[in-house]
Amino acid sequence: MENKFTSPAMRKIKLVVICVLAIALNFLSVFIFYDTLKLPLFMDTIFTLAVLFYAGLLPALIVQISYNIINSFVWMFITGSFDVFMLMYTICGILIVVSSWLVARHKKNFEISPLITILYLLLIAMLSSACSVISGGIIDYFHLRCSNIPDMISPIKKFTDAFVRQRFSLFVSCILAQVPVSFADRLITTFAGWGVYKIMRRCTQTV
Repeated sequence: MENKFTSPAMRKIKLVVICVLAIALNFLSVFIFYDTLKLPLFMDTIFTLAVLFYAGLLPALIVQISYNIINSFVWMFITGSFDVFMLMYTICGILIVVSSWLVARHKKNFEISPLITILYLLLIAMLSSACSVISGGIIDYFHLRCSNIPDMISPIKKFTDAFVRQRFSLFVSCILAQVPVSFADRLITTFAGWGVYKIMRRCTQTV
């Protein structure tokens, strides 16, 4: 028998609360790992992936798109001007979520064994990293051509400058510069997102 806590309305409310918390926690993650610890990583999709594993594609897209839009306006508040390229990084977020979902939709296969889980997560990390490298590199290229990129992605700019000094073209340099940062970021956030999902599942099962 269905009760008020398991009704469709309550499930929708719970999902909305989870999405709002995920957006806030993505900002907190960036603040802790980038602003405080000064790690040259984005760290803005841990809780997006947790929502993807927990609730599927659409809620995860809502979380990531909302995060990117809000982040664009935060940058506008900080800098005093709106940078359309900051909003364009939403494309990276969408591609990360969609590419991760292509593997994550087979989530039931993840837990056959710990090794299988690790292999699936590595596949997600590599696939989403490839999407991030290509899309982020293209956006960085036009961003650098049109304006100064914000300090938030200065580690990538330093990598880009290093490749340019080696006489690579700016476009190729922007792509190559994404590789070390994006791959490390996707690897950490994918495994962290899976860990958060496991905690979420245990918590909701006990409620």
